[in-house]
Amino acid sequence: MAKKKRKKPIPKSTASTSVATPIEKKPVFKKRKEGLGLIFTEKFWIKNLIPSLILFVLAFGLYISSVGFEYVLDDQIVLSKNNFVKKGLGGIKDILTTESMTGYFGEQKNLIVGGRYRPLSIVTFAIEYEFFGANSKVSHFINVLLYGLTGLLLFRVLSILFPVKNDRQWYLSMPFIATLLFVLHPIHSEVVANVKGRDEIMTLMGSLAAMYYSLKYVKTDKIHLLILSMITFFLALLAKENALTFIAVIPFSIYFFSNTSFKKIAIVTIPLILVGVAFIGLRTGIIGYLLDSGKEVTDLMNNPFAEMNGSQKYATIIYTLLVYLKLLIFPVQLTHDYYPYHIPIMSWGDWRVILSLIVHFGLGVIALLGLKKKSVFSYAIIFYLATLSITSNLPFTVGTFMNERFVYISSIGFCVALAYLLLEKLPLLKPDLPAMKMFGYGLIGLFCVGFMAKTIMRVPAWATPLSLNTAAIKVSKNSARANCFVGTAIFENYKVEQDQTKKQEMLKDINYYINRSLEINPRYGSALTMKGGLIAEDYRFNRDINQLLTGFEKVLKIKRNHSFIEQYIEYLISKGSHDTAVAEFCYRMGHQFFAQQLRDRTYATKYINYGLQADPSNAQLLQARTQLQ
Repeated sequence: MAKKKRKKPIPKSTASTSVATPIEKKPVFKKRKEGLGLIFTEKFWIKNLIPSLILFVLAFGLYISSVGFEYVLDDQIVLSKNNFVKKGLGGIKDILTTESMTGYFGEQKNLIVGGRYRPLSIVTFAIEYEFFGANSKVSHFINVLLYGLTGLLLFRVLSILFPVKNDRQWYLSMPFIATLLFVLHPIHSEVVANVKGRDEIMTLMGSLAAMYYSLKYVKTDKIHLLILSMITFFLALLAKENALTFIAVIPFSIYFFSNTSFKKIAIVTIPLILVGVAFIGLRTGIIGYLLDSGKEVTDLMNNPFAEMNGSQKYATIIYTLLVYLKLLIFPVQLTHDYYPYHIPIMSWGDWRVILSLIVHFGLGVIALLGLKKKSVFSYAIIFYLATLSITSNLPFTVGTFMNERFVYISSIGFCVALAYLLLEKLPLLKPDLPAMKMFGYGLIGLFCVGFMAKTIMRVPAWATPLSLNTAAIKVSKNSARANCFVGTAIFENYKVEQDQTKKQEMLKDINYYINRSLEINPRYGSALTMKGGLIAEDYRFNRDINQLLTGFEKVLKIKRNHSFIEQYIEYLISKGSHDTAVAEFCYRMGHQFFAQQLRDRTYATKYINYGLQADPSNAQLLQARTQLQ
């Protein structure tokens, strides 16, 4: 009797634990008709209803208080004082066909290196304005809603990259924990609680959608998914240019988490490249240049490296990369202001710069060594560095040293690495010790509680300009911008205060912050404008004409185009008081502008004429006017 053949046992996988199950071998959900491939119509959401609800409710709940907040910072540029937005639907064409600051300034000024073309979020503001007017509650609500949806999108994409094992509960799975860490991270408070941050939210949503459709195409070969990937990627680019980094991120994701051929990866990548090239062409055509307008940006507030040499510039940039990592791990001292000189001028001899080089070199080595093995750590590092690269100031200057919103997308790489370390790798250090696994879970809980607590504490800072700038000055003490902004915010309250004693106390505070701002950056235009107004306010209380005019003179030596001072001189002349003092002041200014300093005939003539209005018979002024003619 022939022996019955025994079936060979299926061998256990010998693959590295750092490699996720390939997306082609293990579908996350049963095969079905893809329809239009819309993300939120999948059966996945029914199957994962509880974790999806938890993530959305947490994201929504953390930021729902921001619905009552005002417009702050750059909200006026993109929304509240943007003339195209105020046209409602009628302004959309202008928004799509001009540089993004044109609606605020009335013309393209090229104040920032590279210019700005980010019309998508501004279009949404115009739609809002059409139906609700300048309603900050609606604007903030939409931001919170979009952030909640972003959490769901991230959860969906990570569920494809990291399929949940049958023996693993959803609340201990990579997709859920990584997304939970992302949703709770307080470094995102600037993006969500500041209406202007919608460009970052929409960029990530479009990029994740493009990534989702690309991954689905790899599984199904359905062309319409490839088309949807291109469309959503183009929308991401219209929101903000840093979506370009996903031209690298998407193919890397397919390579790391599948056994897909390079040919198929190329089929996914080439359309993204074409969309990216088309966007760059569109952007260049509208702005008029790619990166350099030909006009050197020397304003320290728009080019923070203006006072540095090349060595200092790159040492400072390397240092900011270390600050980003510190804020991701320990997001304790958060601020919206990283302008000069909250971030100090650094040199290559500073230990912090050397440490940053060592840390980032080490991350690069880990990423390269893990490429062949498809290590999750390698993927997370590449995701982090790739998405941060475009705003790092290394390829080109972006107008500020750094910003917490710049690491919004990159933080996904950090959250994936942290979740993988605590869920998967830490227990392997002592596989026979159950306490090690519980220790990892405990650390996850600690990070989540810490992130949530800090977010709850941080969000209220964005309520009003005063609350935001008061919070910032506690951290950004050496920022000219922070000092100026908090002084300006107090001045807004000063204008409506009725108690004269309180007004004098407030004026002292305002002067302190504006003077500190000018100590840091003596040529800061906004602070000089404020200083002129404060000199006049001091005069209201002390009536010291010499102090007033001496103060004006100091300001005009730096900022000769000061409309407030001009108006105040006209006011003094119209009052007919202190004519001699005003005439002498105007002569000094005219002499300074022409003979001593700038040889500026226009401003010299203007002040000589002011002086003659105050004292028509003044011999010095009459002689000066003759010389200028």
